Amino acid sequence: MTSTILKAHMTKTLSELAAHVGGEVIGDGGLVIHGVRPIGDATEGYITFVSNERYVRKLRTTQASAVIVPPQHKDIGKPVIVTPNPYLAFARILRLFAAEPEPRSTGVHPSAVVSPSAKLGQDVRLYPFAFVGDHAVVGDRVTLHPGAYVGHGCQIGDDTVVHANAVIYDGCQVGKRCVIHANASIGNSGLGYAPDPAAGAGRFWYPIPQMGIAVLEDDVAIGPGCSVNRGALGNTIIRRGAKIGGHVVVAHNVEIGEDTIIVDQTGVAGTAKIGKRVTLAGQVAIAGHIEIGDRVTVGGQSGVHQNLPPGGTWLGTPAVPIDQTRKVWAILPRLPELRDTIRSLERKVADLEAKLAALSARNDPSK
Repeated sequence: MTSTILKAHMTKTLSELAAHVGGEVIGDGGLVIHGVRPIGDATEGYITFVSNERYVRKLRTTQASAVIVPPQHKDIGKPVIVTPNPYLAFARILRLFAAEPEPRSTGVHPSAVVSPSAKLGQDVRLYPFAFVGDHAVVGDRVTLHPGAYVGHGCQIGDDTVVHANAVIYDGCQVGKRCVIHANASIGNSGLGYAPDPAAGAGRFWYPIPQMGIAVLEDDVAIGPGCSVNRGALGNTIIRRGAKIGGHVVVAHNVEIGEDTIIVDQTGVAGTAKIGKRVTLAGQVAIAGHIEIGDRVTVGGQSGVHQNLPPGGTWLGTPAVPIDQTRKVWAILPRLPELRDTIRSLERKVADLEAKLAALSARNDPSK
């Protein structure tokens, strides 16, 4: 079955694909390629790739006509494109084959609501029930899908796409070429409350006004169901090129650095500062008021409670350097056995101490 997301009837030779990604062909450069498929599903006429060592064993059985490989796997007995970064080459080739979205007419649907004081750029697309508030500025070629909400005084940069039912609260700023997926919330009030012991029942938590905004710089992607809180004093800032997965919570006054990627279900507590090109894997928890240095990687389900210096990979709760965590994890399955061994040794030591005490008492001339 031909994938519906690939361009119909498009073909490229292996040499053309190699030139497109700056790779080297080994084998028949004139081989005709119809598309890209995963290594386990690829058949004749398709190209696949290997970037993870876990899948190297599948090179022997894949039915793909060609494979994108790193230099150490170039001799596999079939045509290959050799490149130091097969994953990036795969992404570029996939984009080459990917079908372009069908052109859609521009304009404002009759059911969309646009304030008379709002400013809309050229060639915008506002789908049914989209909303644009007072004095909001929406740039050129912006798309607001059904139910998208752009609050009063917001600024939305050119070529940004806001998907269905996403909300951008009053005053927030979104840069150019951003993508905000369905049900995301940008600029909502965070969990800002001060305890008031003198207040009556049900009023213990006094709400702190959240006076700042949320700012998304250019080329930011926000996944579905995300919450990016507005700042309490000052702003919450997602820097240029950052990518945030689904159901991530970014609390008030957090700063996310350029080109950082945050995987699904991660939480970043208030006033934390995340550096550039950081990777936070799934379900990571970042404590508030700490700093994560540039180019840090934090493994899945880790809890970070302290500042992390630039570089390095951290794992565990609390997060420590990954080699240290692996040593701990290697011991964990043996803990019951080690506990029994220690208890046995403790009993033996106690017996020896008792015997030594008895022997000492017999040999004590004062007794």
